[in-house]
Amino acid sequence: MEDRLRFRQIHLDFHTSELIKDIGAGFDEKEFVKTLKDAHVNSITCFARCHHGMIYYDSKINKERIHPYLVEKDLLKKQIEACHNNDIKVPVYTTVQWDMYTAIRHPEWLVRRPDGTIEGDYFNKDGFYQRICVNTPYIDFLKNHVTEFVSELDCDGVFFDIVSELDCSCTYCMESMRNKGLNPLDEEDRRRHAREVMNRFKSEMSSLVWSIKPGILVFFNSGHVSFKDKIPSKDTYSHYEIESLPSGGWGYMHFPVTCRYTRNLGKDYLAHTGKFHTSWGDFHSFKNVEALEYEVFRMLALNSKCLIGDQFEPSGVLSKPVYDLIGKVYSKVEEKEPWCANADHVAEIGVFVPTDDKSRVSSSQAAIESILSQLAYQFDFIDQDMDFNRYKLLIIPERIKIDESMDKKLCEYLKNNGKIISVFDSIFSKSAVKVIKETVDDYNEPVKGRFISKNGYADYVIPTNVIGKDLYKTEYVMYAKGMETIANEGKCLVKAYEPVFNRSYKHFSSHLQGPSSHIEAYDAVIINKSRNAIYFSHPIFEIYNKKGPKWIKSMLNDAIKLLMKDNLVSHDGPSTIFTAINIQKEEKRYILHLLHYIPERRCTDFDVIEDVIPVYKTKVKLNIPKTIRNIKIVPENKPVKFTVRNGKIAFTLDKLEGHCMICIEYED
Repeated sequence: MEDRLRFRQIHLDFHTSELIKDIGAGFDEKEFVKTLKDAHVNSITCFARCHHGMIYYDSKINKERIHPYLVEKDLLKKQIEACHNNDIKVPVYTTVQWDMYTAIRHPEWLVRRPDGTIEGDYFNKDGFYQRICVNTPYIDFLKNHVTEFVSELDCDGVFFDIVSELDCSCTYCMESMRNKGLNPLDEEDRRRHAREVMNRFKSEMSSLVWSIKPGILVFFNSGHVSFKDKIPSKDTYSHYEIESLPSGGWGYMHFPVTCRYTRNLGKDYLAHTGKFHTSWGDFHSFKNVEALEYEVFRMLALNSKCLIGDQFEPSGVLSKPVYDLIGKVYSKVEEKEPWCANADHVAEIGVFVPTDDKSRVSSSQAAIESILSQLAYQFDFIDQDMDFNRYKLLIIPERIKIDESMDKKLCEYLKNNGKIISVFDSIFSKSAVKVIKETVDDYNEPVKGRFISKNGYADYVIPTNVIGKDLYKTEYVMYAKGMETIANEGKCLVKAYEPVFNRSYKHFSSHLQGPSSHIEAYDAVIINKSRNAIYFSHPIFEIYNKKGPKWIKSMLNDAIKLLMKDNLVSHDGPSTIFTAINIQKEEKRYILHLLHYIPERRCTDFDVIEDVIPVYKTKVKLNIPKTIRNIKIVPENKPVKFTVRNGKIAFTLDKLEGHCMICIEYED
């Protein structure tokens, strides 16, 4: 079972216009496989059907959909057979909600907005971005199509692409809602119906696939993995895939944030990046090898399998230069695999995720990922249904809805020696705070947590010798006003101070917020009576994500250290070092991953990585509750001298260049 989801995968996009001729004319099984093996690839997702609606195998039931210029009618079949003869797995791709062939011929199946217009682009725009509703007779075509290729071809899985819950008011959904007693004019009812439609679709499709080939891989891709993929459709997935091309709109924050949640869902998972300089379909472009290393090695660090996206050229010939690039990275992955297989991640902090799914990565999540990674803390993103007791500390960022059930669970966690940091409006019963007032603007709207023009309602905090120990003991601006609170059966650790006035047309001073009045306004940081919960009244993570003030990172770090002693990993290197630690229990060893790559904004559209900047003589400390037998750098098997004092392991890493894996072997 451990080989079911492999480490070195390719997703071979093949979205090909029906106007292009000689499709697959240059395909040669031996050359195809040789190119893959030379690049150390051991799994490749190939296409049954693309977004143009074209089919790439010799379909008996949908002959009209076979690409009109497909020279090699058995292209997919020969890809699978050639790969299987060389121990390369082949999951098969088919599209769901984008299919231009279907959209043109069946506009009545398209997703409709409440006003009757279609979801996505109309046909007078380039692209196949018209969404098709799966609550229409389209589902019958899909089931027959999937039944055919899963039955006839020896595929190792099915990758269903473009599968999202969509607010649909097509005639089929309107009738379905009315039959269920739902109101098609009510957005909440439409959303509820969309969830029901999508959950039913996933259940029916995975059941269909597994009825033909029990146990093969099945995944439904929406470009993200989130809370809604856990409940109630978790059992329709064999595994999870995190589509996350940093240069393709996802950015460098999306993968780690999503992975830290996905890895707690109880299934194996892999992550996508691409060989493209930008995104899918970027023909004849090349990602910088330094960037590809970082993206792939970070997958290993976060205990994920790896996948690199490519686009098959119409000729059916893999690009040798592309696979030379991929091979430079996958050859290293193959060497590293023994220290990555069958590992479990180790985390000391659990951070709650929003469950409303308004964005792939919330501003709070992005800030937390940045801050905690810079500080080398090991953490997960979790939801309220997960096991809190796995973590020494929980962080509840802004805008997390705490109901009675979650509040009770948090209180029980505190009784079991847990610690909690809560922020802004995420107040629970043991936060030990009381809201005393609420400032409003000239339009009588609350200003708390809002970024108002020119920092109009910003206020200030003065660090103390407990929180903000290394900061100047003077005012620091907080760019969004917090909840105006006082300690209730707790103690104030940091005070908030009012400006001389809030900036408006009536009174302002200089370019931005008014200076401090030096008058105390409310309690900004509070610790409860039991000293196991700290509350920040300001939306510190949203502020950090927008403005990046280092003083917020310093204050948060002091709060964490006040509650949680002896963090797992620490080092004296730059904050650009990324750390992660995993455990291989059968081998009795921890694997510490250190990465040093620096994404830079060298163009307007996305961050790039061009250089690997080495770091020398980095002192590392580990707090691992084991008797340590040996430490070495792997796969090089280079010994590392270490000391153990008061249960803490210390060593110096002579050189960190790119990615370093340190194996810490222990005794029972």
